[in-house]
Amino acid sequence: MRSSGVAAAALAAIAPVLLGCAQIAGLEERQAFELVTIASDQPGPLAVALDEEAVYWITEGNDGPEGEFQGGALRKQVKDHLEVIDLIKPSHEAPHALAVDAAQIYWSTTDLAYSLDCAELEDGDPDKDRDKLWRLSKQAAFPAASGETLWGSCGEAVAIALNDANVYSARPGAEGITWIPKDGSSGRKWLVQGTVPAGVAADGDHIYWTDDADEEIYVIDLSEAEPKATSVTDTTLGPRQIVLDNENLYWVTSDSVMRRPRTASPDEASVSLFQGSVRPNGIAAHGDYLYVTDKDAGVVYKVRKDKSAPEVVIALGQKEPMGIAADETGVYWANRLSGEIVRYYDY
Repeated sequence: MRSSGVAAAALAAIAPVLLGCAQIAGLEERQAFELVTIASDQPGPLAVALDEEAVYWITEGNDGPEGEFQGGALRKQVKDHLEVIDLIKPSHEAPHALAVDAAQIYWSTTDLAYSLDCAELEDGDPDKDRDKLWRLSKQAAFPAASGETLWGSCGEAVAIALNDANVYSARPGAEGITWIPKDGSSGRKWLVQGTVPAGVAADGDHIYWTDDADEEIYVIDLSEAEPKATSVTDTTLGPRQIVLDNENLYWVTSDSVMRRPRTASPDEASVSLFQGSVRPNGIAAHGDYLYVTDKDAGVVYKVRKDKSAPEVVIALGQKEPMGIAADETGVYWANRLSGEIVRYYDY
C-alpha cells in the first residue's frame, strides 16, 4: 500500500490547487471551482475508472525494484480518503486499458518480458500470450498476486467496454473486437474481425466501435438472429475513443469531438461539438456534459452535449492529461507526465 503526502495535505484541507478559485477564459461569468490533486508521485498514470466507492487507475510503472519489474500498476483510492492502494503485486505486465463494474475490475496488459512483434511469432510460440485481459474481484485480498486471465494472445487491448453479460476489448493489432462472457460459460470469441478498432462502447445488446483505419464507426446488435456489423456514420477523421448515452454517440477524432444520434440515418451528418482548436485524447460523459483531455496542450475541457454554449476550459497547465472519468462526485483524470490523479469539483 502507498499513500501520497501531497494528496493527503490537499484532501485534508479540501484546498484548491493549480487553478482553484480562478476566472478562466471561456467562462460566461466569474465562477469558483476546485481542482485537487488526490494522488501524486504515480509512475505514469494512464487511465481512470470509477464506481460509487472508489477511484481506480493504471500506471505505466510500478515502483518495483529497479531492473526487476518493468510493468505497470493497478491502484485505487476510496473517494475522499488519503490512502492509495496497490491492487496487484509488481510484475512485467504493462497495462493499457481499464474498466470496472459492480463486482470486478478489468484491465489489459502486455508482458514486457516478450520483445517480439506479433507478426514475428509463430503459432504455438509461448510468446503468443504476451497480451492479456485480466479480471480481479473487488473483494480480493490486496495486493493480489495477479488477476484471473480472461484471454491471452498477441494483440493488445486498447479499450474495454462492459455490459451486464460480457466484456469487450478493442484490439487494433489483432484487427478485431474480442468478446468474453462474464459468467465463464465459454472462452474467447471474436465479435468481429477485419477492423482496426481504437475504441469500444456497449449498451445492452448494442456494441459500438471506432475503426481508425476505415475511419468509420460500426455497431452490432447481438439480439439479432444473425448479428452482423454495420456502419453507423459518415466518414470521420481519425475516430478513437467513444462513449454514449441513451440518445447519442460521442467520440474523439484527431481534431474535434463529434456527436451523432444513435438512430441517425446513414446520410445524416455528424456534429462537431468544439468551436476552438483541440487535439483530444480522453473523453468521459456525465449528465449534460462531456469532459475531454488534450494531452499535447495540457488542457481539460467541459463540453455541453447539446452544443448550446461553447466549450469551457476547466484546467490549464496539466502535464499530459490522458484518461478521464466522471460521476456525481466529480471529474477525475490522469496526468501522465506529472504523475498525478486530479479531481475537479463541478459546482
